[in-house]
Amino acid sequence: MRGMRRKSRIARRFEEEEEGLHKEWLKAIALSAARYRAGLWWWAGVTTGLSFIFLLPFKGESFPRGTGLVVLTALFVFFLFVYILRFEPDFLVPRRLHLMAILLISVSLMGRIIILLPQVSNYFIPLGFLSILASLLLLPSLSVIMSLLLAILFSLSANSLEIMPILAFGGVIGAYSASFIHQRVDITRTGIHIGLSNVLMTLGVGLLLDRSSFEIASLGLWGMGNGLFSSILAMGVLPYLETYFGVTTDIKLLELANLDLPLLKRLSIEAPGTYHHSIMVANLAEAGANAVGVNPLLARVGSYYHDIGKIRRPHFFFENSGMLKGNSHERMTPNLSSTIIISHVKDGVELARRNRLPQVIIDIIEQHHGTGLIAYFYREALLKAKNTPKERSIEEESFRYPGPKPQSKEAAIVMLADSVEAAFRFSPQRTVKGIASQVKTVIDNKLKDNQLDECQLTLKETRKIAEAFTRVLRGISHVRGRYPDEMLKKG
Repeated sequence: MRGMRRKSRIARRFEEEEEGLHKEWLKAIALSAARYRAGLWWWAGVTTGLSFIFLLPFKGESFPRGTGLVVLTALFVFFLFVYILRFEPDFLVPRRLHLMAILLISVSLMGRIIILLPQVSNYFIPLGFLSILASLLLLPSLSVIMSLLLAILFSLSANSLEIMPILAFGGVIGAYSASFIHQRVDITRTGIHIGLSNVLMTLGVGLLLDRSSFEIASLGLWGMGNGLFSSILAMGVLPYLETYFGVTTDIKLLELANLDLPLLKRLSIEAPGTYHHSIMVANLAEAGANAVGVNPLLARVGSYYHDIGKIRRPHFFFENSGMLKGNSHERMTPNLSSTIIISHVKDGVELARRNRLPQVIIDIIEQHHGTGLIAYFYREALLKAKNTPKERSIEEESFRYPGPKPQSKEAAIVMLADSVEAAFRFSPQRTVKGIASQVKTVIDNKLKDNQLDECQLTLKETRKIAEAFTRVLRGISHVRGRYPDEMLKKG
C-alpha cells in the first residue's frame, strides 16, 4: 500500500513538472510570437515611411525605378530587423524600435530634402547625425549598420554612387568616435572627426574622378560642414531623446556624478557617515567594474546614490550614529529595527523617482541588498526570544530585504562593494592577507545566500572583483610614517 502511494506521489510530481515545463514552453512561444509580431509591424512601418520619403516628390520617377527603390528599401530594413533579432534581441521592445524608426526616418527626410535642393551639395547629407545618436542611445554596431544602409539608399536616391563611400565612411567614423564620448563637448570633437574623414574621402574620390582642385576643395568644405552640422544637431536633440526614451548615456551619468548636485549635497549634510561610505563604495565598485569589463561609470554613480534613502532617518544607521551602544536601536525591538533598516531601500527609490534619476540608477538602489538577511537584528531577536514560546514564531523572512536580487553585473558589484566596505570599516584586519581573506568571505557569503544568481556574474569574475577590492582597500589601509617632532614644531 505504501509502495503504491509512493509511486502515485512520484507520478503526480512528474506530471506537475511536465505541466510546468509545458507552460514554460507556451510562455516562451507566446513571447517570441509577440516579439516577431512587433518587429514585423516595425519593419512594415519603417519600410513604408522610408519608401514614401525616397520617392518624393512623386514625379519624375519611372515606375520600374520607384518599384526597385521600394524593394531595396524593404530588403535593407528587413536585413536590419533580422540582425537585431539574431544578435540584439533585447532591442525588440517598442521603445527602442520607435527610437530606431525616428532616427532612420528623420535623417532620411533631411537627406532627401538636401538631394532635392540644387543649391546644397549631396555631400552635406547629415548621416553623421544618425551615427552619433545611434551609437550613444543604442549600440555602435547598430549605428554602423544603419549608417551603411542609409548611405546606399541615399546614393541610389540621388543617382550618385560617388557619395556612397563618403557617407558610409563618415557614418562609421561617427559611430566609432561617439563610443568614446563622455561629455557633451565631446560631441563637437566627433563632428570634427566626421568632417575630416569626409574631406579625406572627398579628396580620394575627387582624384579618382579626375576633378579640379577647386571642385575638390569646394566639396571638401561641404563635407566638413556636414560633420559640424551633424554634431551640433546631435547635441541639441540628445537631451530630449534621453529623457523621452529613458536612455541613460555616459554623458548623463557624468552629470549625475557631480557631488554638488542637491541630492548628494543633502546626503553629505544630513547623513555624513553614509555619504563617506558611498564614496568608498564608489571607489570599490568602479575598480570591480573595470576588472570584469562592465560600465565603471554606472557602478560609480549607482554607488553614490545607492543609500540615499538613509536621508529620511539617518540616526538609525550605524555609520551616522556610531556603534550600537547609545544609539536609537537600544530602545526598539529587533523587528522594528529591521523594518526601519529595510525601509531605506523603498525611501531611496521614492527619492530617486522624485528627483528624476534614470531607471538604471533606481534599479541599483532597489537591488543593492537583494533579499539579504539583516543578520545582526535576526540574531538579536533569537537571543531575546531564546527558550520562550516566541522563539518559534521568529521567521527569517521578516528580517530579509524584499529584493529583487541584482539583475545586472553593475548592481551586483555595488552590492558586493557595499558589503565589503561595511565589513572593512568595523574590522581590525589591516594586513594584505587579512583584507584579502575578509573580501573573499564577504563574497562567498553572498554566493552561498544565492544573491548573485540572477546577474550572470561568473565565479571567475567574482575572483577578479575580489582582487580589485583588495587592491583598493590595501591602498586605503597603508601605514603612514610618523613625522619627526622637529617638523611638527615648525608647523
